[in-house]
Amino acid sequence: MNRTILTACLLLLAPTSRGAEPLSPIESYRRLEFPPKGENFERGWKDRVAADYDVINSADVTSLRAALKDGDPFVRAIAAYALGVRSDKTSADALAELVKNDKEYVVRIRAVEALALLKMKPEVIELAKEDGDPGVPFVANLVAGQVKSEIDYAAQIRQAYAAGIDRGAMGSAVVGKPAPDFKALNLDGKPFQLSSVLGKKPIAIYFAAFDG
Repeated sequence: MNRTILTACLLLLAPTSRGAEPLSPIESYRRLEFPPKGENFERGWKDRVAADYDVINSADVTSLRAALKDGDPFVRAIAAYALGVRSDKTSADALAELVKNDKEYVVRIRAVEALALLKMKPEVIELAKEDGDPGVPFVANLVAGQVKSEIDYAAQIRQAYAAGIDRGAMGSAVVGKPAPDFKALNLDGKPFQLSSVLGKKPIAIYFAAFDG
């Protein structure tokens, strides 16, 4: 065989040195070392927050819709929430089914939140107020007013997530130490910066955070 042809054949048969394809945001979330379970509250939370950002900012809508049927309840939960944030009204029926029939309360909670962000299926949100797990009615009552509100909460959340997060700043708020300065949107969608009021008057900051 001609040496040139032989060399070409060997090159074609040789394994490529390219690295493996990067994992999708959903697959990365599925492989979290410490998934959002109660026993992992203090472990791996920074990775979970970063993974949340990645799913909401980067996961394609088709994969999010498919993930509503995933065998992992935490994947179903983050997919449901992400679809609400992304204003995917096509998923409303599937989200409603999760609220009514999913066995895991964490999924039902996220699906209720998503429907409120979509401003759809108010009757399903009302139904969730009768859920047997106390966490679901709590969230349903908390978000029910969003359906009739003129504020686009989903757009506000997308804006916040799109800004990204400084991993080095995570955990900088420590009990007993001065609060780090930060910027955020209040419930009216107006910008707020802690330093603008700190030391000038008493202040109480309330926010709801759900890890799952």
